[in-house]
Amino acid sequence: MTAPRPLPAPSAADLAAMPRAAEQFQWNDRQKLVAHRNMQHLFPAHVVTAGASVRELPRQPDGALLEALAAAGIDVAGYMEAAESTALLVIRRGRIVLERYARGNDDSTRWASRSMAKSITSLMVGAAILDGAIRSVDDPVVGYLPELAGTHYDAVSIRHCLQMTSGLAYSEDYTDTSSDVAKLQLCTVNGKPGGFLALLKALGSRTDRKANVPGSTFNYCSADTVLLGLVLERATGRTAPVLLEQKLWSRLGVEGDAYWNLEAPGGSAFTASGFGATLRDYGRLGQFVLEGATLPGHPPLLPDGWLKESTTPSAASIAAGTPYGYQWWLHQHDGIVSTKLGTNDVRLPGGATVFYAIGNAGQAILVNPAEDTVIVKWAVWASASQFEERRRQDQKFFAALFEALQTL
Repeated sequence: MTAPRPLPAPSAADLAAMPRAAEQFQWNDRQKLVAHRNMQHLFPAHVVTAGASVRELPRQPDGALLEALAAAGIDVAGYMEAAESTALLVIRRGRIVLERYARGNDDSTRWASRSMAKSITSLMVGAAILDGAIRSVDDPVVGYLPELAGTHYDAVSIRHCLQMTSGLAYSEDYTDTSSDVAKLQLCTVNGKPGGFLALLKALGSRTDRKANVPGSTFNYCSADTVLLGLVLERATGRTAPVLLEQKLWSRLGVEGDAYWNLEAPGGSAFTASGFGATLRDYGRLGQFVLEGATLPGHPPLLPDGWLKESTTPSAASIAAGTPYGYQWWLHQHDGIVSTKLGTNDVRLPGGATVFYAIGNAGQAILVNPAEDTVIVKWAVWASASQFEERRRQDQKFFAALFEALQTL
């Protein structure tokens, strides 16, 4: 295999169709497609450099799997077209058993992770704890960011942010251009260093909405993950992309450089969303986690028990019906994958524990240790009104896929 590849320039076709970053809430379908594979060119970004060696992923012929899917009435190309999927990768027992690209993507495409980045941020928090830069997940966040003292964050711990139980009065509505998540995203358009911290202080000081007691209620909140990124930066003296490169990306055996969007050149990372990499490198990341988050020949990245703790649902998330650990979605009851992925009827063999990273618009990394399987799916779901339909399509496909994998 050739040496790891640097970030490519946009293709001529993408360059001609490139949307304006400031108009991201008005992008049409074509613009969204182009944007998802060019976020490193649309917004400030830090390149996460690959190491010198590449981890091989052996291939297994996909004919038997395709035949098993066909017997269940599933055509992979037809599913991908109907579900607006732009790439699909299945790794079983360390071997690629299925790899497909669509809608102009290929194996050099760096696709936006959206909220899959949250799970990567969680790994970096664990790394900082092992290093001693962060003492404990129960540390108050204001101990690292005193600028937030005197706000709602006085009672918020790192654990609360990891579990999305900060209690912050916050709206994560992707269809509302005045929502709080829209304000987070606009920080990367305005390009001002310190923009994230200023917004968090404003959110923590608000009086127009009632907050919850930290730890009591699960509320999906990208601001919690942005705050984790700022805690990492203060604790380690390095931004999340720098930490990721030094701790993992340069050692993971990836095929190419990745990127992580910033609020501004030289500013803090958009740790809730801004990461991008190639399909197989997302697969290698999932395989790393499946294998216990260890790398042969390298010291441990995470504290003992961190991965188990990360993939244990909080009481608040169970009460909300959406099992969630430390920035990982999961389900541990009868092998039923959580409805958040849209596969709530999929029963995995042996009642397996499954955990996964999810990104808005249909991205996912699914890790099933019991079946030694990693699945990566990209998509560019065009409209929030179609999300439920897309989840049903995913539900049908994943159910058939897991059944078919048993035949290999």
